[in-house]
Amino acid sequence: GQIMLGPFLAAVIAITDGDTFKARIEVWPGVEISTAVRVMGIDTPELHGKCQDEKTKALAAKDRLTALLAAGPVSLAQVKFDKFGGRIDAIVLVGGKDVGQQLVAEGLAHPYSGGVKLPWCP
Repeated sequence: GQIMLGPFLAAVIAITDGDTFKARIEVWPGVEISTAVRVMGIDTPELHGKCQDEKTKALAAKDRLTALLAAGPVSLAQVKFDKFGGRIDAIVLVGGKDVGQQLVAEGLAHPYSGGVKLPWCP
């Protein structure tokens, strides 16, 4: 897909789960789009997970992403239009710090660059 480097400032509208949120993004002065943003490079547990452990971790990841983004300001770099359409993938930065890497460091996300996802259930 096409990559736009950014960084673009994003105003968070709603948190979907640990690695996806809705945001308003200024792509050009005075031009905004509202879209789903996926945090690039990570995979977080699914809220409708296969086991209770995954569901619990999924809620924790969602809560943590909510708190991290709330600290602001949120900017998006290496923005890529997702091949599944309807959303963008981006490196998500809060105050210049990589949110995805922080979630991985805290054990709330696995590194993910495509291919097979690591399981969250024993």
